[in-house]
Amino acid sequence: MAVAPADKSVGEDIVAAILLCVFMALMLPLGAMLYLDILEAKHQVNVQLEKVEKLRRQVEQQQRKGNKDD
Repeated sequence: MAVAPADKSVGEDIVAAILLCVFMALMLPLGAMLYLDILEAKHQVNVQLEKVEKLRRQVEQQQRKGNKDD
C-alpha cells in the first residue's frame, strides 16, 4: 500500500482550505441576498393581505347597508 508523502498531503490540505474559503466567500453573499429577497417578499405579501382584508371589510359594510335599506 502506497502512502502519500507528508509534504504533498499538507499542500493538498492547504489548497482545499483555500478553495473552501473561496467557496464560502461566494456563497455567503448569495445566501444573504436570498434571505433579504425572502424578507421583502414576505413584507409584500403582508401588505397585499392587509389591502385585501380592508377591501373585504368595505364590501361587508356595503352589504350590511344594502340589507338595512331593504
